[in-house]
Amino acid sequence: MRILIDKGNLELLLEKKRDYIGKKVTVDTIIAGISFLLSVCTASYTKIWIIPGIVLKTIFCLIGIIYIIKILYDIIDMKRNNYTHTQLLKDIEGLDMIQHNHSLIVIKNTTQGRKTKYLTYYDERWDCKLFPNFKTADTDNEAFIIDSLSNNLDIPKKEIKCKYISSRVQEKFSVSHNENRVYNHKLYEISLSELPEKMKADDFSIKSKHYYWLTIKDMEQDENIMKKNMEVVDFVKECEN
Repeated sequence: MRILIDKGNLELLLEKKRDYIGKKVTVDTIIAGISFLLSVCTASYTKIWIIPGIVLKTIFCLIGIIYIIKILYDIIDMKRNNYTHTQLLKDIEGLDMIQHNHSLIVIKNTTQGRKTKYLTYYDERWDCKLFPNFKTADTDNEAFIIDSLSNNLDIPKKEIKCKYISSRVQEKFSVSHNENRVYNHKLYEISLSELPEKMKADDFSIKSKHYYWLTIKDMEQDENIMKKNMEVVDFVKECEN
């Protein structure tokens, strides 16, 4: 999974969580503290200069007690503010600027003697002809794409082959949401064992959805497509060259 994070937002998160990150009391620390206290309590100290041994022992015992108290405080604080690496990862993922993970589908019509045409469909929300697309599945996305295309185009799954081409993070204006959004587009090429007769016309309808075969040049000459979906057309064009 790819994520896009603003550096300033990440720095702000790490600053807020700095007191919790890496704050862990280990067994070694506890053993070291107890061992130190036992050793100074059982040891005998001789006079150093004018300082009696009992004074030195008392000082070291106090240091040991303070050390143990500090360890106990850290243990209580660690339990009260238990911030794990899993929580840190979740907070970092929460900064992700990518609002949509979409799979773009390229299906070609390469009839001999004609320029390569690509399958598009009319999207009512966008009022535009778009490449077929699906929200990227979290697992086994290629199988999900094949299932979806089989259902949408009324083609047996065994006749559909799916190949990953490339991916790109793009910021573009979303017509349906009337705002700029960041997309992680994954591009897949679909091969059909045989183009169904119903799909050989320049435009056709399947299950109430209208499809069109367009060349890249057709798309580039369509002002509406260029206005609303230029980034995707350019992406596909670059991957084809």
